[in-house]
Amino acid sequence: MSKLLPVISIQCDWNDVLRLPNEEAWISSKYLNLTSTHDKIRTTINKNDGKIKVNLSDNYQFVSLSNLSLVIKHNESDLKVAFVAPTKAHNVHQKAVLSVSTAENALAVSSCEGDNLIVWDSRTNEKLLDLKGHGGPVYKCKFFPSGVVVISAGADGSCRIWSAESGINPVTLKGHTMSIADICIVDKGRNVISVSKDGLAKLWDVGESKCLDNIIQAEGPINCCALTVTTDNVSVKNDREVATGDKVLVVGCENGLVICAHVAKREELFRKQLGHACNACAIVDQTIIVGCSDGKITLLNLEGSVISEIHESASPILSIAALPNQLFIVGRQDGNCTVISLQETFSLVRVQLTGSDCDGIRDLAFNGKWIFAGCRDSYIRKYDFNQINVHFK
Repeated sequence: MSKLLPVISIQCDWNDVLRLPNEEAWISSKYLNLTSTHDKIRTTINKNDGKIKVNLSDNYQFVSLSNLSLVIKHNESDLKVAFVAPTKAHNVHQKAVLSVSTAENALAVSSCEGDNLIVWDSRTNEKLLDLKGHGGPVYKCKFFPSGVVVISAGADGSCRIWSAESGINPVTLKGHTMSIADICIVDKGRNVISVSKDGLAKLWDVGESKCLDNIIQAEGPINCCALTVTTDNVSVKNDREVATGDKVLVVGCENGLVICAHVAKREELFRKQLGHACNACAIVDQTIIVGCSDGKITLLNLEGSVISEIHESASPILSIAALPNQLFIVGRQDGNCTVISLQETFSLVRVQLTGSDCDGIRDLAFNGKWIFAGCRDSYIRKYDFNQINVHFK
């Protein structure tokens, strides 16, 4: 992954434009810290079969076109890029989306800058519940594994547990002194972890609405967190602490620190200083993926050593989500949303999820079939994972 690759961008409504003959859409390539190279994609009618023909400049090679997917190759870098259009763009919010989460039962929960937190049906776009109770914006919301319970957290420094069926808020977790940036659910959800601008990662007992302990104490704001499993499994004596014996927590901080700790042991495993603020993180097959404000993606192992770095764009990373088959997805401030593989075999493959017209991708979610991208333009775009996964086979 060390080869310097360009970011290939395309007109956000390319899939509508390229369906018609004698139309054109823009495409550009940009290497880090260099000027963009702009080109046009033009459509004509193929005289032999009457079908649409895609015409590219000498900078690109055409591979394939379908209703939702355009695949090209950038000749200079050998980079293959698949542009995938959204299956649907949900407009359940009126203001910029902050967070989105989905369950396998097609329920979705999302929040926006208008302080709205809603549960809705991702098949019909129907708003089902308006969850009110937070005193300010909700920065993160997630479904529990059951798919019928939601946790939310935000500017008021509290975590709230909601029924996604009735909207009841039976549990509120209070203890942070500043806003909460991210949350992790431990196993089935008897315990949860929250990270805050106050520099603390707290472990909570949901049933008793009580903080069990601080797992990590950082010197400044924590922006993101991710949880994984380790072979170092210890027994936990407190029966209110469930399934933490083999869990490792990773947090990313505003000061560029990545901190990893064993949850049950309350023991730091490593601290790694990166060059810029850590905005988002995820863990894929024991690989820690951290996205920073300078646009760099850093891959670390669970010992804290750098595996590799990917620095193709200077646009700040706002969101990262883990996908199956050693894939992960990165959302940026400039609206770029890219699926990348950890496998070296696919180091020259990128899948770009299109639709955002330079509006930041604030949050990403995956429910086993669909990827949801929450955007600053107020839309939540839905992409078929099968349309993406096929390019990594």
